[in-house]
Amino acid sequence: WHTVAGCVVSWLRAWYGDAASAEEEWGWPLLPRVDGDHSHQAYWLEMAAGKLEGLFVFGQNPAVGAPNAGLERRALAKLQWLVVRDLVDTEVSSFWLDSPEVQRGELSPETMATEVFLLPAAGHAEKDGTFTNTQRRLQWHEKAVDAPGDCRSDAWFVVHLGRRLKERATRSRRRRDRALRALTWDYPAVGARADA
Repeated sequence: WHTVAGCVVSWLRAWYGDAASAEEEWGWPLLPRVDGDHSHQAYWLEMAAGKLEGLFVFGQNPAVGAPNAGLERRALAKLQWLVVRDLVDTEVSSFWLDSPEVQRGELSPETMATEVFLLPAAGHAEKDGTFTNTQRRLQWHEKAVDAPGDCRSDAWFVVHLGRRLKERATRSRRRRDRALRALTWDYPAVGARADA
């Protein structure tokens, strides 16, 4: 444990580059603070109470695979926007159309404010990366084939979303955007469609 302080400074410098100086407390004040319970169940309750604007869902299907799927489908109806990245249309991306709550008349597509964006994702054979199997073994694999059409990997999506958010933050002088302005986000674009 005697090396923890040095490791944290190294980590902060990797994240915040020149903004992580001794004068700036190595960027420690830039880190987000835990201001409540952000566990799975808690944020769905916040969503159901109308306290969240939007949600990104990557390769999950909580509309049918969660402990209280009915609550989660009703909570999705309270969002302003929902981005779903998956290989196929799932119950999360189509909750507004044919969920049990819609069929029973509890929710109505005509009155729901949630705008849903279903974005095509790349399958595991269409991207480099790691995965964990049922034995909890972390394995690296090379991409076997390019993803078809507009499909992109999760990493591609996050890198490009981060670039756009950082660009937007550079035009902002708000204090809350300071950490995003300082963030090192120089991941290389790789492959034939890297910047597409």
